[in-house]
Amino acid sequence: MRRRTFVRHGMAASLAMLGRRSMASQPSQTADAVIIGAGLAGLACAQQLIAAGRKVVVLEARQRIGGRIWSEQRQGYAIDLGASWLHGIANNPLHQLLTQELGVPIVPTNDQSQVTIGPDGDQWSSLRSEQADAWLRAFVNKAEETGRATESLVNLLPPRLTSDQRFTLIADVEHELGAELNTIAANAPLGDGQELMGSDAMVPGGLGKLVRHLSQGLDIRLGHVVTHIENQPNTITVRTASGTEINAQRLCCTVPLGVLKQGGIRFEPQLPAAKMQAINRLGMGVLNKIVLLFSERFWDNTTWIRNDGPDAGLWPEWVDLTSLIGRPGLMGFIAANQARKLELQPDRDIITSALGQLRRCYPKRVIPDPSEVLLTRWGKDPFSLGSYSYPAVGSTPAMRDELARRWGCMVFAGEAVSTSFPATIQGAYLSGIKAAKELLT
Repeated sequence: MRRRTFVRHGMAASLAMLGRRSMASQPSQTADAVIIGAGLAGLACAQQLIAAGRKVVVLEARQRIGGRIWSEQRQGYAIDLGASWLHGIANNPLHQLLTQELGVPIVPTNDQSQVTIGPDGDQWSSLRSEQADAWLRAFVNKAEETGRATESLVNLLPPRLTSDQRFTLIADVEHELGAELNTIAANAPLGDGQELMGSDAMVPGGLGKLVRHLSQGLDIRLGHVVTHIENQPNTITVRTASGTEINAQRLCCTVPLGVLKQGGIRFEPQLPAAKMQAINRLGMGVLNKIVLLFSERFWDNTTWIRNDGPDAGLWPEWVDLTSLIGRPGLMGFIAANQARKLELQPDRDIITSALGQLRRCYPKRVIPDPSEVLLTRWGKDPFSLGSYSYPAVGSTPAMRDELARRWGCMVFAGEAVSTSFPATIQGAYLSGIKAAKELLT
């Protein structure tokens, strides 16, 4: 089991002008190494190569750094709209980097502080929650022991699910992976990789602090959309949509799995069959967020609000941000098919949907319109096309290894190639360091 022994619950940001930022097209350039993507994997890889004396150019398609870390800065606080947590701080190297080396405070998330509100508007009792958790624990354990990667998780479900069991699967499995149950491999109901040890924590100043630290001293070219990679025996040629061409000895490609699936980058020669199989079979989940800021709080004094409403999967989880940002605020989550459908709607409809679920949970309380709203559409984002990878039916951890294996002058990096911590920022970070070691050999 990846997410601890058992887990209950789991637009542009301001540009930091750290290092060199170049927007101009500069055809026929040269470098020792090119990194595609200025997320954690790309930045970590670039720093390792720079430390080894290499001339490195980082090409980033967005007009900001960070990739799927997106810290929206406000006066005195920040809100993370992409990756929001340090998962498993006991065995997470980024925890030590942030707290000890950078002196950044963190706020552990109390997953035991929660309330679940059923379809009838009544709160679940402690016994009811414990029974649902116990059932899920037993189901997950059985799936990991008897499930096969080639079959869907739904094949292991009992013929008749109770409404509580169904909600628990949505909130604790579909939302964990950002995917529908019928697409998840039966042997990995909570994902693959190593067990995440210790609690989760959020960063009051935003994970952008980590991004800015890792970007220091790097030559990062924003707004450079790579369209073509030519992998020759002794050199790499990279071309962008704006006509820039860079020749290098080595390349690390950190574009998200969703972009690789779409085929937006042309590789010459074509990627080996084993890598294409990994790209096609690994899944790319979607988890979207909405942040609602209010003048005063109206909800329970609890970390998590779990919304077991009649509209299954519609904003089933909310986390209280008040202690993190110093003002009343909630962050809601929506995943898988519900997220993909809703992100096609205009902002006003998404906001109405989210407020409707909160008003369902608290029908006797006055819920004002929010003073500010932030929301995401990661499934539609052309430079991610999803939130994070997951073990889809027919995929195996070995496929992550295959995708990470060096191919000629290049390697892939990012959370999707991590067999230890996939779908996490530490997985991305460590994959970048590993990729740099490959390129230096």
